[in-house]
Amino acid sequence: MESHPKPLKIENIRAIKILGKGATGTLFLAHDRTTDPECTSPFALKVVEKSLFHHKQHSAVHRARWELSVLSSVNHHPYLPTLLGSFEIDELIGWAIPFCPGGDLNTLRYHQNDRVFSSSAIKFYLAQIVCALAHLHSMGIAYRDLKPENVLVQSSGHVTLTDFDLSCRLKEHGIIPFRELKPALPFRRNNLTRIIKYGSMAKTARVSPRRVSFADGKRSNSFVGTEEYVSPEVVRGEGHEFGVDWWALGVLAYEMLYGTTPFQGKNRKETYRNVLTKRPEFLGKRTVLIDLIERLLEKDPNKRLGHFKGAEEIKEHEFFKGLRWDLLMEVERPPFVPKSVEVYLSHLTKNVTFDVREYFRMLKVPHPPSPRRTLESLMKDDVDALLTEF
Repeated sequence: MESHPKPLKIENIRAIKILGKGATGTLFLAHDRTTDPECTSPFALKVVEKSLFHHKQHSAVHRARWELSVLSSVNHHPYLPTLLGSFEIDELIGWAIPFCPGGDLNTLRYHQNDRVFSSSAIKFYLAQIVCALAHLHSMGIAYRDLKPENVLVQSSGHVTLTDFDLSCRLKEHGIIPFRELKPALPFRRNNLTRIIKYGSMAKTARVSPRRVSFADGKRSNSFVGTEEYVSPEVVRGEGHEFGVDWWALGVLAYEMLYGTTPFQGKNRKETYRNVLTKRPEFLGKRTVLIDLIERLLEKDPNKRLGHFKGAEEIKEHEFFKGLRWDLLMEVERPPFVPKSVEVYLSHLTKNVTFDVREYFRMLKVPHPPSPRRTLESLMKDDVDALLTEF
């Protein structure tokens, strides 16, 4: 059921800093100067330029409205963002979600010893991600962009998924029952050549989204995702279901354990070849966590953990034995609890804010006047220096 968040008035919103820029939008830390003049409760504001893509199937408006609809549908889930409000004007469309002062899992990993997480921390974070994916799948939504950068740490230390522009809805809600699918295509050089020829048109970090389509009304044939996290069935172009998210969960768990992804190659072509043919390499003695990762990284989606019973299969794995899933949100001492929003804001110059509309207008000026240079200097932020405080 979709909720109806309050409309935002863009003229009342002031941006404090830029949190990040993605393929389809810019994320700001912002506040409403009318309802929160002292900036005590800032929020994350994602803004998309409507003219970003010109092809009607790739229109920024289409993707932004889709993401908005997903956020409206998943409101008030503990591991998914709450939509606080949205706005739309001639050139821009945007929405506000709660700000997560803990950053993302990728940044957090870089501040761990040896840049890897402990087994207990991995269990804590994976369990919450499984719950978030289970909720999306129950609504018929495949997330399709799981990676550390999209897992944010809330002020409580619990996590939330973000960025739903690559997600899609499969027509059958819930877990699609087992049925005979075409066997996985064997690896052939001509298949890989076709894959790389298409993939070369995409950006290095992210495979370009194609039109959301369904071969039989149940499986998507879109080629989307982040290279090192893309599943074999997506690379082969066979069509895919919710299993792509369980594959990505395996890649994420591997990266959290070893500090690197299992299929990364020297270039895009080698990465895709590894996804199709290479078995993940494990170090040290065999553990239940390694068994979980190996079963999630099964190349045949029909044999992958989660294919038959979805999230329940993952929850029943030995790695999560003894975990009280119903009490997960009540964990009082997560592996990492970020400093409060007040402490985070104390590192910033809150009295120097800027208009989001003016920011995008200035980006289009061929030779901007000196105020733009001043604005850019004000928006710079030493992230590493800030994180050392946590």
